[in-house]
Amino acid sequence: MPLVVHDTRTRKKELFSPAHPKVVRIYTCGLTVYAAMHIGHARTYCFWDTFRRYLEYRGYHVISVINYTDIDDRIMAQGEGGVGCLDVAERFIAGFRRDCRALHIKDYSAYTRATDFIEEQVDMVARLVEKGHAYVKDGEVFYDVSTFERYGQLSGHTVEDQEVGASGRVDEDFARKRHPADFTLWKPSDASQPSWTTGQPDFASGRPGWHIECSAMSGALLGDHFDVHGGGVDNLFPHHENEVAQSEPLCGHPWVRYWLHPEHLDLRGIKMSKSLGNVIGVPDLLERFGADGVRWFYATHHYRSKLPFGWDLMEQAIAGYQRIKRLVDVLGERITAAGPLPALEARGVYASQRSAAERSPRQRHALVQGAFGEASTRFIDRFIGAMDDDLNAPQAMAALFDYVNELYAAGVEQSPDAASQLAVYRCLTTHLAVFGIEIALPALSPELCAEYAVAVSSGEPAGRGGDAVIDKLLVMRTEARKSKDFAKGDAIRKLLAEAGLEIEDTPQGPRWTTK
Repeated sequence: MPLVVHDTRTRKKELFSPAHPKVVRIYTCGLTVYAAMHIGHARTYCFWDTFRRYLEYRGYHVISVINYTDIDDRIMAQGEGGVGCLDVAERFIAGFRRDCRALHIKDYSAYTRATDFIEEQVDMVARLVEKGHAYVKDGEVFYDVSTFERYGQLSGHTVEDQEVGASGRVDEDFARKRHPADFTLWKPSDASQPSWTTGQPDFASGRPGWHIECSAMSGALLGDHFDVHGGGVDNLFPHHENEVAQSEPLCGHPWVRYWLHPEHLDLRGIKMSKSLGNVIGVPDLLERFGADGVRWFYATHHYRSKLPFGWDLMEQAIAGYQRIKRLVDVLGERITAAGPLPALEARGVYASQRSAAERSPRQRHALVQGAFGEASTRFIDRFIGAMDDDLNAPQAMAALFDYVNELYAAGVEQSPDAASQLAVYRCLTTHLAVFGIEIALPALSPELCAEYAVAVSSGEPAGRGGDAVIDKLLVMRTEARKSKDFAKGDAIRKLLAEAGLEIEDTPQGPRWTTK
């Protein structure tokens, strides 16, 4: 089955066919960096990471760009008391990068700042004025939405439907506009605000509006026509609608081949906002559940569905993942304990020599060998079928659960065939990695670990938040038992049990999972 994605513009599933058959160019709208990323943002960017990982799994080469809006009224409002607005922006940019790495989001090909592309934005604004799509009033340049017949095609918001205030982020003087939906391309700055010279007589200096930034940056890095544009569903209107309106008169139609918009995180019907005091930061989430648990949870609902959030809901979702994680851990321990890494049958051929059905994943030949090869083949086919159907992660997860149940029933844990176990191990960790779950041991899957977002130490799988504390307690328990201080050992075990952890003593040492 070929990959199909739901295109927001056509409102239906479309065959995914990038301009180049092997390269996908993606532009993702990033944060306006006046505050830290919260868990709602994190769902959006984890989806885009999963989309990228799946494309790479299917053999595409992905060129991905994300931007920072680093000039904005809310950023400037924080630039007081000896702290400049640039300092505010850079502090939150650094925090965003740290949070992304902690979430195992792979680095983008480029991170662009709006203020680094002023010349490109000025050029676009000047050309829109020249073509009659924009007008200048008191040094401010407005886009005239009435000049673009397709306005509203992407979002469904037509010009006639617009209300005053719908076109931008801050209070505006609508008396100066031809239509309330007209939006700012360039605005003048006062003496206390950052300002750039333009060389244009009618708008000689000032700063860019919000929407023009992404049009200019995406074009500069990906060309006038590229494959995929998106962000969160909150970017759909007005931002993406306005991007289309200002871009297509200059580059032609269609500007973007596919538009994807992941839905919101839903705090059970309550919107997350600073004013409500219910914003949850990424570090808070990771401290409780770790990167692999968080990434698993985010993938449990289809990206076009709202994801209900609650600590109890996360615990329930991650409890199911722990059954899979336990099998990966057990196999890793037994393969390692068996001695030198078993040799898999050397029958791989170059991907371009395989049939179309056999080309992905690239290392498929190493995942379907041995006694469990038929089960692995059935699973891979189901996994690809689910993800090819508009990135249906929940169905792909169901295939993973069924695969693990079949492996348990077939006695994979007790198999004396280390080579067959290794193929299963690589199959499991390869497909978990599509969701950003990076738990393979480098010694057992070096090719996979080389592609991870976060480097893994040579002897340990990628950790979860809080692992170090738990591991320290287990060391203390082991030492207590060796010294025959059984009361202390039992107390530690009870403490961990009350925290929701299950301890299993193995020849390789204690192993813990969540209940």
